[in-house]
Amino acid sequence: MFMTPINSNTNKGFALLITLLIIGVVISVTMAIVELSLKQLELSVSSRDSEVAFAAANAGLECAKRTRRSASTTIEIGTATTLDCFENSTSPVSNTGSSINVTSGGSSGKVYRYQPTIDWSSADRCSEINIVAMVMNDNATDPLVISGLTSIFPGYSNNTKSCNPGGNCTIAGVRGYSAKCTEKTNLGTLMREILLEF
Repeated sequence: MFMTPINSNTNKGFALLITLLIIGVVISVTMAIVELSLKQLELSVSSRDSEVAFAAANAGLECAKRTRRSASTTIEIGTATTLDCFENSTSPVSNTGSSINVTSGGSSGKVYRYQPTIDWSSADRCSEINIVAMVMNDNATDPLVISGLTSIFPGYSNNTKSCNPGGNCTIAGVRGYSAKCTEKTNLGTLMREILLEF
């Protein structure tokens, strides 16, 4: 009887191994692309919300400047003031200036503070406006100096502000949010702040 030698094929499973390697690489590349796409989507949503918050802060600042000019008579005597900007109105806002610390010149001038909030008509943005108005008499000899501004306007460069005799000095700080005022503390709401002295 003759025995036939068996040829053993050393390449068994090689095609399966190559196939699995290729599938593994394709899945890895696909997962990396999906992860990158999700990060880009999250970044674009965050960027949009940041622009909305900045637009709300900018609109609030323009409203504060406009109100300071148009309602200067009521602001400079400390009576309640209504902000009417971009087809949005607030209910009359009262003066809360008594909480501001007057360091010097208080007998020759007055300090008034108004803090309205505005939900813009698009309903996905809100502005918190903080106006501090200093009014000095023309016949004053020393400037009016107030302090504690870093607690009113976080990030303010100096803790004090002075207003010379005869001057009308104003600081307006506005926080814009990417949500309604009632929802500004919700997770994911962005806030941008603008500060202006005029």
